[in-house]
Amino acid sequence: MKSSIRGLAELVLKNIDVLEADCAKRGVQEPSVLDPYKPGSEFTVDGGNVQQASTIIVAAAQQLIQTVQSPQINSQMIAFSATLAGAIRIATEFNIADILLEAGSKGLHVKDISSICKADPVKIGQILRLLASAWIFKEVKPDVFANNRNSSIMVKGLSVKKLLDDPDLKYSRPEAATPASLAEISDDTGKGASYLFETLSDPKTAFSEEANEAALCRAFNTNLACWDFFELPDQRERLNRFGVAMQGMSKLEPLDITLKGFDWEGLKKGSLVVDVGGGIGSFSLALAKEHPHLKFVVQDRAPVVEEGIDRLKELDPEELESGRISFQEHNFFESQPIRDADVYMLKFIVHDWSNKYSEIILRRLREAAGPHSRLVIVDKVIPYICPTSESNGEVSIPGVLKPDLPEPIVNMSAGIIYPHLSSVVMMLYCNGQERTIGGFEELLAKAGWKLSAVYQHDAFGQYSSQILATPI
Repeated sequence: MKSSIRGLAELVLKNIDVLEADCAKRGVQEPSVLDPYKPGSEFTVDGGNVQQASTIIVAAAQQLIQTVQSPQINSQMIAFSATLAGAIRIATEFNIADILLEAGSKGLHVKDISSICKADPVKIGQILRLLASAWIFKEVKPDVFANNRNSSIMVKGLSVKKLLDDPDLKYSRPEAATPASLAEISDDTGKGASYLFETLSDPKTAFSEEANEAALCRAFNTNLACWDFFELPDQRERLNRFGVAMQGMSKLEPLDITLKGFDWEGLKKGSLVVDVGGGIGSFSLALAKEHPHLKFVVQDRAPVVEEGIDRLKELDPEELESGRISFQEHNFFESQPIRDADVYMLKFIVHDWSNKYSEIILRRLREAAGPHSRLVIVDKVIPYICPTSESNGEVSIPGVLKPDLPEPIVNMSAGIIYPHLSSVVMMLYCNGQERTIGGFEELLAKAGWKLSAVYQHDAFGQYSSQILATPI
């Protein structure tokens, strides 16, 4: 009988054949972890079989590691990941990838690196060797380091001299979105994560659904919700980094993915779409370009509305002048002023809020909805980690994708932990969460909506879905 570890190894080899065949077909070389990253040097091209092969390799390889390595080491390495995150922040904030970019492929001695960033070479050497052991940077010879595939994405797009002379410009270039997100994760997320236990065990906050009683608030010793804390005058740098980081993370998901799903084209001419909490209107503008027969009202706080109007005047004044896109100040916890809209839309809203507040938002929309109104929620639908069926409580909703992984893989996340990390991050930032399909169904029903269909783009929750609901 074949062992499970051999079965996992065979899955890896079988699917490597798919990746190599794809590279040969496109006439490209397989990427190397030793070389700096170049856009397009990836396996995850559009072909579905290539994406599936990559997913299976990752799932099988991670399960293989978890099986052959002792559980004590597995658990300790995960627990120590906070230390690794701290090292990533050092590399990012000290501009080490930028320094090594200018040094070239031969690399730079740790003493020279430390001299430029004005740090202790003994300590920086330990940091870089830890990161290199985790495939971030490479040690080309003793105490000499250079960029590799994973460290090269930390480059910010400015000269080292400019970064050192004017630190306020650190995250000003478009290329800086990724390093900003790495610094944000390793700083704020790390601080919040270190207070999860205290927050979840303290009777005052253990069952709280208040945004200002989340773990990150405890870490900052503030009674403000984190968004309000970031807007304090002395947190200007943190707020800027957060904004740039969010821009970078949004680019991990192509905008055209979120446009697909719900039958926007099937709505009658002149149908009204209310983009609730729609920010500066980026999503509505993209939808308006695709579906010029629709009208959009973007609702948000007054300062955001003003920014949205100014931006649209610059990008596409015709949309504003024609009235096809308009803006309205509105607090989504209060009564919805637009009654009987054809579609109410919530993009990346309910994951920011606990069930208590998400239900209020949804109930306000239900009170305003007419019998033919539709609700479209754009958010992640995260999968269960176990196989599901009707016999063990599976929620049967049209459009829900189920992970399909071959044996002997047993973890239905395929080792893709990002959606589940995202859920816990939302909890520690503001007591929000990403939701399973069962979680959405229960939440919507409490607010007077029936979950009727889901439009998913992958089964693992990596990308956003469109969740369609109708009034009960």
